[in-house]
Amino acid sequence: MSATLDQLQSIQSMLAAGHRSVRLERHSLILIGAVGGLVAGGTEYLITTERFPDLTQRALVLLVWLGVWLGGVSLVDHHLTRRARARRDETLPFAQAQITRAWWMLLGMGTLCSCAMFFYGGGPMVYGLWIVLLGLGVYLFGLFSRPLIEWIGLATILLGVAGLAAGLPYQMTHWLAASCFAVGMPLAGWLDRGQRDTAWWPRLLALLLWMVAVVGVALLLARLTAGSEEPPQLAAGERVLRLAPGTPVALTLDLSGPLMSASPQAGLGMHLKLPVEVVLSDGEPDGRYRINNGPWHRIRDGVLGLKIHRLKPGLDADGQPVVRAEAVLDGPYLQGDTP
Repeated sequence: MSATLDQLQSIQSMLAAGHRSVRLERHSLILIGAVGGLVAGGTEYLITTERFPDLTQRALVLLVWLGVWLGGVSLVDHHLTRRARARRDETLPFAQAQITRAWWMLLGMGTLCSCAMFFYGGGPMVYGLWIVLLGLGVYLFGLFSRPLIEWIGLATILLGVAGLAAGLPYQMTHWLAASCFAVGMPLAGWLDRGQRDTAWWPRLLALLLWMVAVVGVALLLARLTAGSEEPPQLAAGERVLRLAPGTPVALTLDLSGPLMSASPQAGLGMHLKLPVEVVLSDGEPDGRYRINNGPWHRIRDGVLGLKIHRLKPGLDADGQPVVRAEAVLDGPYLQGDTP
């Protein structure tokens, strides 16, 4: 009886191996994780408004940057995978070749969407989008590979969707995407090596460990790169300007287009509701600020978000056309007196 059970388990394992013939090589997970983590974590600090002030130029630079890194790692991984298979005297399964093409398509779609957001908006969702695309790619491989890879792909998709649904801060989704690549991909390969297809509870424990590691590293990085509570170190020619509540602030709009335009001198009168401190360098703001005695941030941190819900055309009392913008400027430390 015992021999019969062993034979049945052996047959079951052989059938599972036959159906799940796709194998993610160790070098694939390391390459994709390292390059993806570098791109997700470092692009924000390399392609900046200060270096590339023109919007179209910045979008093209991002397109070239992502194309070189992601295209390069795809070609290198394809070459190394074929060489590894040849060394083991194995052929590349048809399913893996097709899934690899789908993986390239997902990378290309993410690159194009990232560039399109410069022109059509949605920038705060870019890292959530990359997390979902990464999860889709891993899930496709997992369907024909080991079950744990499939579970990790689903978990990655859920992390991206949950981050968008919960409205996580921009910096948090930034580091979550970097962690999913740099930590999640190599860790998935390491955990999968010790898994067996017949037991589900070790797989569940491995998945929980994977999620704790990925989210934990993201939280740690977000905390390390968060704004500082300490006053900024001021150099020569720098000073801190404090703006009290009620201070008038003019919002100017550079609007051009075939339908309407606005003079750069035209402004919208606003006033502050909370105290704001900004650092001036030679009399001009250098991007460092804090709100309501909270931590110090830089403009590029993406802490503040301006959301324009809709533009509503109408007529004023004199019958002149007007356009009303319904918008919200939100962010942390915008409620209450102190953080």
